[in-house]
Amino acid sequence: MSPRNKLPRRRRAPAPAPVAWWKRPVTWLLTIVVGAVATWLGAVVLGMINQWKPANELAEELAGRGPLVVLDLKHVPYPDEGALDYVYPAGADLARLDAERPDDPAVEAGAVDIERSTWEITLVGTRDEAVEAVDLRPVLVEPCRPPLTGIREPNESQGASEKVVLVTHVDRPNPRMLVEDLGGEDAGAGAPFFATHKITLPKGEKNVIQVRARSAKQHCRWRLELDYLADGRRQTMVISAPGAKPFEVTGRADDAAHTWIYLNSLNGCRAKDGSKTDRLRITGAEYAQMVRDGRTCPY
Repeated sequence: MSPRNKLPRRRRAPAPAPVAWWKRPVTWLLTIVVGAVATWLGAVVLGMINQWKPANELAEELAGRGPLVVLDLKHVPYPDEGALDYVYPAGADLARLDAERPDDPAVEAGAVDIERSTWEITLVGTRDEAVEAVDLRPVLVEPCRPPLTGIREPNESQGASEKVVLVTHVDRPNPRMLVEDLGGEDAGAGAPFFATHKITLPKGEKNVIQVRARSAKQHCRWRLELDYLADGRRQTMVISAPGAKPFEVTGRADDAAHTWIYLNSLNGCRAKDGSKTDRLRITGAEYAQMVRDGRTCPY
């Protein structure tokens, strides 16, 4: 091909100029996102500044812990400072009870303490400045009722506590916590404890309070209200039995009103057929007749 017939070369179009980074769409999107996050964080920080609390209080609040915490709550069963006797519901599993007595009838078999119910409450303060417990009182969830009947279980022995025991009579008007006075005439009723005492709870230190509730003739259900001083003000904590249930204690019913009564194994009573058993069970009517006859065994 002659030079005359050569096709002209096509010129390449110039490459487009690069777009500045601040003009790119992804940059705009990131700017919007970062700006929104910064606005949100600013609002959070501002809210914290407006409601500022010391770091330890803020951490405790986030953890759901207040100035005073119930670290442990334990029913005190036989053979320590527990009930004088127990009453099981009338429909309790007799085969199970005949075979073996529960270590703690109130916790393991749904029994209710008769005449007195003892609990140990372990408290711990969470503030750098000690928390002070200034009052503790039972508050009934309903009026007390006639004593429970059902299946009665004796408590063969009671121990002697070396701890300070606070006694309250929940079947009386306006019950207060009293210092136990075993030598007194009124079933352990001593002087009002919180009239002259308070309980100091330094941060992290455990303090065990043993509370004994008494009822002579009625079935009572209650919760405990604990007043304490923390953060410069008086506050109240409600303490319930495990499972958020109320505490319970019942007075003693007539012997004949019970469906069944287990006899004290210390008496060594034998069954009707002469066989020996540690879990002899007789009817309430049989027990009442035995008592009237002045006998310790029915057969």
